[in-house]
Amino acid sequence: QALQKRHIPVTVIDREIPDVAVDSVLTDNAHGGWLATRHLLELGHRKIAYISDPLTGPFNFTSSRYRYQGYRQALGEYGIPFRPEYHRADEHGREQARDMTYQLLNLEDPPTAIFAASDTQAMGVLEAARDVGLTVPGDLSVIGYDDIEIAEYLHLTTIHQPLFVSGVEGVKLLLESIAASPPTPRQVLLPI
Repeated sequence: QALQKRHIPVTVIDREIPDVAVDSVLTDNAHGGWLATRHLLELGHRKIAYISDPLTGPFNFTSSRYRYQGYRQALGEYGIPFRPEYHRADEHGREQARDMTYQLLNLEDPPTAIFAASDTQAMGVLEAARDVGLTVPGDLSVIGYDDIEIAEYLHLTTIHQPLFVSGVEGVKLLLESIAASPPTPRQVLLPI
């Protein structure tokens, strides 16, 4: 809001800011969450957990929330009831994801698959599985999100997010705003 008052163009990537008119570039995170969950369902899993950042917060990052919506949608389409105990949310990080995974694996009826809202969190899931003696994918299936470089080395199944394209589209919107302020904020939604 302070930047807007000074008429400084702003473009945000992978988030929305309610009540502030700025250009934004988003990816279809709900569809990506649906794809990740559907992949696990097609492998035969019916006990699928989702770990993520908090679904709401002061910075209004929406990717985990939309991925959660896709997760819930896929479960519903396959007739799998949502189990609240299979959702864990904490601050973003490998260690937090490891702790959330321990919680899930210690449930009376633990999940057989975990969808992590980011590859960083998926690394924590993999560490926890290793620590308790589970093999991936033999004992536990894991899917991440973002397709960061290390995912390949970890043999992590992940949903590709077009980060480079998001940056290019964001810069295009920003340069257009610098050249001539558009009358209304624009939003670009990139497919997964």
